[in-house]
Amino acid sequence: MRILVTGATGFVGLNIVQQLQEAGHEVVALLRPGAKRHFLAPFQVEERYATFRDEAALQRAMHQVEAVIHTAGNTSCNWRDINALSEANVLSTRNILKAARRKGVRRIIYTSTTSTIGSHHPTLRAADVQTPLQGFRAKSPYAMTKLQAENILLEASNQIECIILNPAEVVGAWDHNLQWGRIIIALAAGQLPFIPPGTCTYSPAADVAKAHVNAITQGRNGQRYILGGEHLPIRRFIDIAAQSLEVSVSPRNRHPYFLQCWQAQALNFLGRFLEVQAPIEPYRMRVFAGHHLFDDSLARQELHYHARPIHEAINECIAWYREHDFLKFRATESRHTHEKVSIHI
Repeated sequence: MRILVTGATGFVGLNIVQQLQEAGHEVVALLRPGAKRHFLAPFQVEERYATFRDEAALQRAMHQVEAVIHTAGNTSCNWRDINALSEANVLSTRNILKAARRKGVRRIIYTSTTSTIGSHHPTLRAADVQTPLQGFRAKSPYAMTKLQAENILLEASNQIECIILNPAEVVGAWDHNLQWGRIIIALAAGQLPFIPPGTCTYSPAADVAKAHVNAITQGRNGQRYILGGEHLPIRRFIDIAAQSLEVSVSPRNRHPYFLQCWQAQALNFLGRFLEVQAPIEPYRMRVFAGHHLFDDSLARQELHYHARPIHEAINECIAWYREHDFLKFRATESRHTHEKVSIHI
């Protein structure tokens, strides 16, 4: 099948392109003019160019396409980025949907996030797709715009087949955007900022990508699927990565975590008036203190999703970083860039 992929130059997108080609599909990458295509180039896919505001160009990009995997988006949790979030997450979805319908595309696979799903303390049951988002996480602009995009697709599922995938914390190769890989780079550089007390569900990137491929033929119209994996303390994730890197775990900030959250809140407030910035947004600090456990049984049953042990994904990420000189090149930069971490929970 000929599949159009948005966000093909990103972390998850590159994994999807790789898995599509291994499954024998023909890939068309939808790129923005001027997109950085360094990591995409070796795949030798067909490239078509359009902005998400250019509806005519989007329709041309979908010529003779049978399905769309829409993985492009913005992951900021800062309200100052609400305009960019609305365009990248909501407007893009609306216009992709409109163009797909007009060109007779059969199916849209949308890459969402577990940020749109409620999560529980580990002593309670795992959250499933019916668990509503609530509390402070429901006030995240990232979660709100991704939920809007999901609802746009669900409302249109009587006119075009729409399947929504909700990956948890994705880890693996091709993480040049520095998602959880930023922690790995910080560890390698001896610049780990702190150790969060919370727990997360981790999803191997290659397995998440395979689920996208399977959803093309096996996904159920109008259904959301959680793509989960091992549920671990963040401290355990850090220990596994440190062991693979053969480094020690020495966080720079050893103050009690509640105090670190207060410091982040104070720096975030002062940043409105002074040239200071919190290492990580206060919202993310609160999230890192929580417990986020998700039930992916539906994806396992219907999409044949299988999440390998997280240590394999961590090793794949480290191997990819070594191959592309990220640990050597990025280590000297990590003390200046760790504030840009983009974890989704």
